[in-house]
Amino acid sequence: MKNASIKASLVLGMLAPCIYVQADEVKDLEEDLSLTIEDATPSQPGSVQFNGIARYQRMRPSEPGGGRNELQLTPRMQFGVARNFQMSVAAPYRVGNAEDTSQGEFRVDGLYRFNTENGYLPAFAINAGIERPYGADSGGTEVMVKGIMTKSLGVVQDANRPAQLHVNLMARHNLRPEPNERRDRYLVGAALSKQLNQRWLLAGSLFREQQRERDAAFNIGEVGGRWKLSEKLMLSGSVGHGFNHGAPPLRLTVGFQRSLD
Repeated sequence: MKNASIKASLVLGMLAPCIYVQADEVKDLEEDLSLTIEDATPSQPGSVQFNGIARYQRMRPSEPGGGRNELQLTPRMQFGVARNFQMSVAAPYRVGNAEDTSQGEFRVDGLYRFNTENGYLPAFAINAGIERPYGADSGGTEVMVKGIMTKSLGVVQDANRPAQLHVNLMARHNLRPEPNERRDRYLVGAALSKQLNQRWLLAGSLFREQQRERDAAFNIGEVGGRWKLSEKLMLSGSVGHGFNHGAPPLRLTVGFQRSLD
């Protein structure tokens, strides 16, 4: 009996890291899975993930009788390159009858986390990349850098499923702007997330993002969630509303994250 207890303890000890990783991954916020705001957690080293995202926006046309419907489809590959570092490649494309459709961007970026959260010290990360537009009436290439902070807010008895605050600040620089495009623009926003259990996460965010076009900016609020369907498949969804003139009154986003490793 004693030997059996020792063996059981050894097995549980070996499985503990796996259990932690599987339970922890649902509380991660990936960009557009389910909110625009992301957290400071990179992919695990050696991991390979495929993300599929569909985002519908009901736009406010700039001219009477203009198109209002935009659907953006985004395939994205994500690689855990090393400890605290991930790379991703994405190619979103927009269709519909609104402005800025029949075009997309090819994007490559990398996220590096400087430190893990420790006591009162938040986790900090930086995400940098390049985005090259393609398709009809595509604009200039942009380089971007984003600062990310994540801080847990939970109490002691809630330490395994804390509420978390996430803050993003992103700057973009257009290398060759068209006459109607900004040379420099920014995004600033914050999100609160709460892991309900090992399979469910709820989150909400507020952010302001300047658009490529001059004098255009969106103030948007989002509410969404993530659902861990299986050990290798995560589903997500959110609904958003624009608060200022020109921002989409309705934004719906659904997506999935499939582990390929």
